[in-house]
Amino acid sequence: MLIKLLVFLFITLYCLLCPYTKVEESFNIQAAHDVMHHGGNINAYDHVEFPGVVPRSFLGSIILGSIAQAIVTILRWIHFDIKDGITEQLIVRVLLGALVSLALIRIQVAIKRLFGYPASVAFVLLTCCQFHFIFWSSRTLPNTIALPLVLSGLSHWMESLVATAGRETQLRDMIRDLVIAGILFRFEAGILLVIILGMEWLVYRTLSFKFMFVHTVSSVLVSLILTVSVDSYFWQRDIINGELPLWPEGMVFYFNAILNKSSEWGTLPFYAYFVLFLPRLLLISYPLACIAFIRDGRVRRIMSPMLIYICLFSLVPHKEWRFIIYTIPIFTAAAAALLGNVFSVYYQTSRIKTLLVILVAGGGILVSLGCSLFMLWISIQNYPGGHALHRLHEIANSDVSYGQQPQVSVHMDVSTAMTGASRFGQVAHPGWSYHKNESHTTPDDYIEAEYTHLITSDPGFHHQEFQLVDQTFGLEAVKLKSPKVYLDQLQHFVHNPHVLLPVDIIIQPKLYTLKLMNPQTTWIQYTLRKYPVVLYSKTYCPFCKRAKQILDKYCKNNYFIVEVDQREDSLAMKQALIGLSGRHTFPNLFVNGQSIGGSDELVRLEKLGKLSEIILPCIH
Repeated sequence: MLIKLLVFLFITLYCLLCPYTKVEESFNIQAAHDVMHHGGNINAYDHVEFPGVVPRSFLGSIILGSIAQAIVTILRWIHFDIKDGITEQLIVRVLLGALVSLALIRIQVAIKRLFGYPASVAFVLLTCCQFHFIFWSSRTLPNTIALPLVLSGLSHWMESLVATAGRETQLRDMIRDLVIAGILFRFEAGILLVIILGMEWLVYRTLSFKFMFVHTVSSVLVSLILTVSVDSYFWQRDIINGELPLWPEGMVFYFNAILNKSSEWGTLPFYAYFVLFLPRLLLISYPLACIAFIRDGRVRRIMSPMLIYICLFSLVPHKEWRFIIYTIPIFTAAAAALLGNVFSVYYQTSRIKTLLVILVAGGGILVSLGCSLFMLWISIQNYPGGHALHRLHEIANSDVSYGQQPQVSVHMDVSTAMTGASRFGQVAHPGWSYHKNESHTTPDDYIEAEYTHLITSDPGFHHQEFQLVDQTFGLEAVKLKSPKVYLDQLQHFVHNPHVLLPVDIIIQPKLYTLKLMNPQTTWIQYTLRKYPVVLYSKTYCPFCKRAKQILDKYCKNNYFIVEVDQREDSLAMKQALIGLSGRHTFPNLFVNGQSIGGSDELVRLEKLGKLSEIILPCIH
């Protein structure tokens, strides 16, 4: 049982050590938050304001968010206090990791039937020391959400290779799982299915065309009906008034494969997957899988579709490791088959050779695990947005002045939102609001929007009224040391063990948290700079109404009104106005930044015929 839980324990550990999420995961993590907190109020969903380049399916987020909400409800029912949204985010991610782990257990069972028990144990150990697969198994990429279904489908396919009965049932289930994954979440799963079906039909003759056609088409139709109906609703497609229904993954396929828009994010040469990606993804499993492919016909049977799949995606200029994530467990299974076979052979002939195999394999696994933990430590440094938002809340909790501040409005720039500041990280406090507005172009725009705090990568852009209260460090670069520098540093490793690393890890300030020190005063001063005539008023005040009637005679619709009593910070606004003008009452009229007075002063100036002389030059 422990060996079956080991992968899940690793996934959970990585998740807890690095709880924040990045831009690639943002749609599904934000959608899961909205499902949990807003239910059917779609207008409050994050995608309404930030729809992204192409629409994604809500189905995975609905499943994760609904189950997570049930878990949160149960935990609160048993009086387990969930203090912040990051705990909810962790529940969503661990839940996804659990689904991936369950699918991997199915793969492990298939490996046991295909290659034997030692290979199934080796598969778990090798998987645990693969950083990328473990790290991303709890992250809400569409690829990861599709992963449990793809792994389930692959496990059915592998079991069909050794099944003496029920082979067609296993292949039918494989078709179902991979079709659902491809139609709903990632079209690559459908391409992998086509490759496997083509080989089973044309090369190995295990399937008839009729069988493939019937089960594929039926699964496609059911999947399309599900995603089109659900996602058209959540993306608010007005089908009744002529808008077309939405199939999100179809649009993604068109965007990436047909228009080739993904190339705008960079291109790599044909060999990149084999030379650059797979060695990092698989570590010790890569050379072992290559040897197993040469030696074992069963390994060639399961690896051949994966190699064709990778070759096909190598033709696409834009390459990312997540496009081939589905092949990683099969490569690992091949490596495990080699270790399991060698162990079984030597176990029956020589204890010394068996011990040698264990030591060599164990050493390779430990080295791979060390590399994975090193990459984990680097990755933890790569989420400054999440850390900065968390630090802001810590500062607020320790600063009594925040409790006296009636309203806190936080603006997070693009860098912050892209590196971990999700909706789950936003504290549900009645006086706090969070913003990601990308339309601001000048420092004054941030003053006008009345942000009290900024989390930004460019503090020098903003007015001096915003003062630095915290800075968040993050990963700048990982640079390989030159051989000469490395050898020189090794001479001092006794005093500085970190010099054993062949790379330099550069950590620098990435984000800066700024606080507007006098929000009301600063906003009033900005208003007075922007508008030549400003009236600070109260809606219920008869003197304010009289002042507006007088001003309407001279500059109707040409003066700016601030109804102080309708603001949450009305008391603080009043104090700021007293400090700027010395007046304790309303209304308070400013012309060209100077306080003219209240209602009585306006009446007096009008009687003397001086009011027009003061106001009219300002509005023309």
